Amino acid sequence: MASSQIGLTNRQFVFGDFVLHQDGTLVHRKQQVHIPPKELAVLTLLLEAAGEVVSKDTLLDKAWPDGDVNEESLTRCIYALRRLLMESKNYRYIDTVYGKGYRFCRPVATVSRPTPQAAQCSIAILPFRTHSQLDAVNLHHALVQCLSSYSPFGLIVLPATITQNCRDVADIVAMIDQLRPDYYLAGQTLPHGDGWKLRVELVRADGHHLVHHESIELSPEQPVPLLQNRLASLLSQRIPGLRWHQDQLSELGSLDSAIIYLNGRHELQRHTPSSLRQALVLLRQCVGASPCHALPYCSLAECYLTLAHLGLFDQKRALTQAQHAVDKAIELDPGHPQAMGLLALLSSMRAQYAVAEALFKQAWLLTPDSVDLHYYHAWHLFLSDRLTQAQQALDICLERDPSRIAASILKLWLTYFEGRMDDAIDLGKRQLCQYGQDHPILQSVLALLLALKGQHNQADALVQAVRASGEEAGLIAINNCYVDYCRRGESALPTVRAFLTNMDSRQIRAGLLPLMLAVHGMESTLEYWRQLEEEGYVWSRAWRHDPRLSQLAPKLMRLQAEAA
Repeated sequence: MASSQIGLTNRQFVFGDFVLHQDGTLVHRKQQVHIPPKELAVLTLLLEAAGEVVSKDTLLDKAWPDGDVNEESLTRCIYALRRLLMESKNYRYIDTVYGKGYRFCRPVATVSRPTPQAAQCSIAILPFRTHSQLDAVNLHHALVQCLSSYSPFGLIVLPATITQNCRDVADIVAMIDQLRPDYYLAGQTLPHGDGWKLRVELVRADGHHLVHHESIELSPEQPVPLLQNRLASLLSQRIPGLRWHQDQLSELGSLDSAIIYLNGRHELQRHTPSSLRQALVLLRQCVGASPCHALPYCSLAECYLTLAHLGLFDQKRALTQAQHAVDKAIELDPGHPQAMGLLALLSSMRAQYAVAEALFKQAWLLTPDSVDLHYYHAWHLFLSDRLTQAQQALDICLERDPSRIAASILKLWLTYFEGRMDDAIDLGKRQLCQYGQDHPILQSVLALLLALKGQHNQADALVQAVRASGEEAGLIAINNCYVDYCRRGESALPTVRAFLTNMDSRQIRAGLLPLMLAVHGMESTLEYWRQLEEEGYVWSRAWRHDPRLSQLAPKLMRLQAEAA
């Protein structure tokens, strides 16, 4: 029990309508809920694990440190916790991972106000001797800025203006004699395959004693985030007395910020046009209130990408804003797994697949069971034309969180893209039963599939339901327009032409290709698609597997091969 209470002394957890305060008080909608000591200990351990599996042995050892207990005691404790949290069949907080342990499966925001303490050590980051393709000056400044964020946890980094000119032995020795840092970090890059390998050395300044050296592989397109993560980990492991833990940099600074974040995350997970717009408002507000925390920046980036994919936001601007949010999260916390997963996804969208794989590999090492990472990885596999593997990643994601509506919808699209129309329709109907009959995106996708199958009455009923909800926009509107075309054929073409004329091309472009093919024919549509590819339009590849474009996609790839 003691270990759990220690974890609560300067933190509180917010989840659903509950707040677990620093003193162990559990509150539900401003009403205190009595929670016995063992249940409190287990709940705290699950919350601290942040969605990772906690083994039964760990729970037994830490919640019953002085007792001889068996798994039956833990099972009863989990049952009691579920009743305290008012779990239902469709809304669970605690997952049982058979043969392993338990996992808290709902979003959790951690509130903490770490008190700055006296620095344990100072360090000088020396400019690395780098290959000409790497910008040594920008790399040096980025590393100094990144590592400076650890100052509340005992590390003082000398400013880049002082260290940037320390390039030879005389300059280094003079700087150390004058400023007397406790350590300095030096390195040089060497060619390694398609990228580089950085040989880095951590040196104790007193006597120039080598503390640690290692080689780090760098990606040519995105070296800084990977390097920041490795160096932050290296310093915390090799310098005695440093007090940070990566989780501390993801905690929010106030209860108000945590509540705003969770509300924003909830709206993001609902995955409807109106909820996503509301999520954007809330997450922007959260970033404004907690600009020094990585977590809200990650959800903000995901929100921008989701809005852009659905044709609900200027796609070029959304990509820029998402990249900015991820860069800020990485700057604040280079080892944040969700930020690294989003950076990997953005790299994949730009066809930098090797970079994406390297970033995902780093993120998996930190949180192998992350639902977010499995979802982002599924998108990466889809964009790199590995649909079967993308389906497997989605299955893992949905096994861990069946309520992830966005993952279910992507699975529905992929099943259709694989040419399994009957399976896709069956899946769509099951999803509507699972998430409710009134989810507008699910309704519009299923309506499209039914229309393509010739089941027009069912498709029309779903389209009318979407229109009645007021959620007809972006990709939903495109799907509904195509349903009308399937039912009415050539008589619908004037309506389709008017629809294409009125669509805002800043918000959606490649998603219009099936309608354009119906109206303008193969040659004009192929030329439009080719222009999108030449412009580097990142959403274009998502439509290559659409059966409606099956005659067009091979011609596009042939043109690209000839141009290359």
